[in-house]
Amino acid sequence: MPDASLLPIDPADAVLIGTAAVILLILLMTVLRAARPKVRKLNARQYNAELFKRRLALDELGFEALHNIPLKTSKHRTAAIDHVVRLPDSILLIVSAPAAASGRVRANPSAGQWRYAAPDHKVATMLNPVIQLHPLISAIRARFPLVRVRVLAVFPNSADFGGPPPKSCCRSADLADAVRAYAREDGPPSHTVETAWEPLCHALQHAAGGRANKAGSPPGTRRARTVS
Repeated sequence: MPDASLLPIDPADAVLIGTAAVILLILLMTVLRAARPKVRKLNARQYNAELFKRRLALDELGFEALHNIPLKTSKHRTAAIDHVVRLPDSILLIVSAPAAASGRVRANPSAGQWRYAAPDHKVATMLNPVIQLHPLISAIRARFPLVRVRVLAVFPNSADFGGPPPKSCCRSADLADAVRAYAREDGPPSHTVETAWEPLCHALQHAAGGRANKAGSPPGTRRARTVS
């Protein structure tokens, strides 16, 4: 008897099989699209609202800080540092991730570039903030070699790190907790940071063309002071 697998397929059966395969393919694509995480695009108003809440959270912590510092990091590049915070034994540079980095984020602290899923589902990149701010960090260390400099990148609240954020990253709503954690690591206030803070503020304000603003209170005090 002839092998049944070699028998010709009836045209009607072929059409039926093809139709079923197309339907299954459509269903599979629908399920995969539904399972794909949605990236919430932040408009300018929502992004600015997150920035404002971050500023309020920092002010409530009471650490001395400089805010909104535009600096040239090279001949053709500029960096916007949102906050420079005086912690007990270190200086913390806080920068914002792009507003579009509101989906899945791959932020490896040892990598030169970080990747994130943009709202259009395309993969975009951003420069590792430590690399971006390397000229500034080097300048601070050259003048104040004993001062420890940290960098913290703040992402939109909807950013998905696939687990706990790396040490140098946090979401906007978690900024205050991240700063407190750094302060706890520092321990008691350092005379080195205390001595370096005012000259560093003047240098940064000068580099920013006087556009940076200063606020906060020194460690160990309760009332905040604001200086224009």
